[in-house]
Amino acid sequence: MYLQKPVYKWYAIYTKANNEKKVFDRLKEENIECYLPLKKTLRQWSDRKKWVDLPLFRCYVFVKVSYIEYFRALRIPGVVYYVSFGGEPQSIPNNQIEYIKAIVQQTEKEIEVNYKNIRKGSECEVLVGPLKGIKGEVVRISGQSRLLIRLASMGVSLNVNISKDEIKLIKNKATRTAQKKYSSLDRIPYKKSGASVY
Repeated sequence: MYLQKPVYKWYAIYTKANNEKKVFDRLKEENIECYLPLKKTLRQWSDRKKWVDLPLFRCYVFVKVSYIEYFRALRIPGVVYYVSFGGEPQSIPNNQIEYIKAIVQQTEKEIEVNYKNIRKGSECEVLVGPLKGIKGEVVRISGQSRLLIRLASMGVSLNVNISKDEIKLIKNKATRTAQKKYSSLDRIPYKKSGASVY
């Protein structure tokens, strides 16, 4: 009897609100490979300020599973469903996960998560520094150079401050006459077949 070798892919799991860390810990207890990107945020209380680690993407945890762990991950308390498109779970390319990890580790670079559609700009590649090799698009926001990383499988973008001296232009994209409209992650919860694609 021939057994198919498991193929492991990254997926985004949608969680209940404020359950990201609990789901992440339970996935680790189940020996399921997972990733929860965090960013430091300064929180103000009535008597003090404190830096806390908050999920970069609210209500999302990444898992790397095969058909073996796929349904086991869904049974974790706090998990709602896999982000899907056209009724099928949308896998995330390995390089996008690596991009997120590299960006999150750069504490000196401000990260902004954008849930809105942004027009595509010029493709570029980072030449130097810890983000070397990351490819994205150049956008200008408030006069600052920003590197835009689109996560197609989630319908979300990451914006990172970066110097124009750190990047090289790959190619210019022709302006499209018709821009596709994409749903926003703000419109939560998604239907199981309704994730956006850039």
